[in-house]
Amino acid sequence: MLDDIVWQQFQAVPAGERSRLVNEALASQFLHLQRLEAMARMDALRTRMPALPGSSEEWIREERDAH
Repeated sequence: MLDDIVWQQFQAVPAGERSRLVNEALASQFLHLQRLEAMARMDALRTRMPALPGSSEEWIREERDAH
């Protein structure tokens, strides 16, 4: 069910472009949902895993100096 305003805007889109618009909107929304899910999984991992000593900056320096 579309809101009246959304329906009016949709009707303003030329008939030949409506499928493309719907496809792009759905693809964008699904990508957004996948990213939210991935962030939730990372947050869950972050709470379960112990913190590592140091910082990413220190790790990069150590790795660079090792070679």
